[in-house]
Amino acid sequence: MKNFMKIAQGVDVTPLALQLHQHPELWNVDTERLGPAGPHHDSDDIWVRYNDKTEWLKSGDWKTFNDEHDSIWYPAAYALPAIRPLVFDLARRVEAERIGGIFIWRVKPGHQIYPHKDFGWHVNYYDKFNICIQSAPGASFVYEDERMEDRPGDVHRFVNTENHSVVNNSDISYIVMCVCLRVHDYERRYKR
Repeated sequence: MKNFMKIAQGVDVTPLALQLHQHPELWNVDTERLGPAGPHHDSDDIWVRYNDKTEWLKSGDWKTFNDEHDSIWYPAAYALPAIRPLVFDLARRVEAERIGGIFIWRVKPGHQIYPHKDFGWHVNYYDKFNICIQSAPGASFVYEDERMEDRPGDVHRFVNTENHSVVNNSDISYIVMCVCLRVHDYERRYKR
């Protein structure tokens, strides 16, 4: 597969799945990605880590919100403590130097994330990894020329600068945690 690389399988995501079930109030607290004109409007989000919103909430001017920044932990991270071991284990496994944004997204049965390409500083700076928390056959991460159905506990690196979407034709919600990591690049650092 050219847009996916399996990093792990069988990772124990049960503690996080249970915490998500215990905290339904965390869904869609942060709705910036869910606007009616955007590709995520038919899905749900939990923001775990990203840019500090303090300045932008005061000014109301969000134009530079996605520019270069150091991500911070959002309140959801403290309600879902099972996130941290998953993130830190993945960071160790891929030799990450920096943790960026972390989002949990949910696509309910019969819903989707519409085709789109992501862009901007954060997209270009970090590698993207999906940790599948809940899925069933019929829930797919889709590119124009390939499709992947992952299982709970699967971890994949994926490319989000290519046109991609998510469809859920299963009978349960498809839930994935997206972890953005700056991976150590030996070739870039030491190329002579």
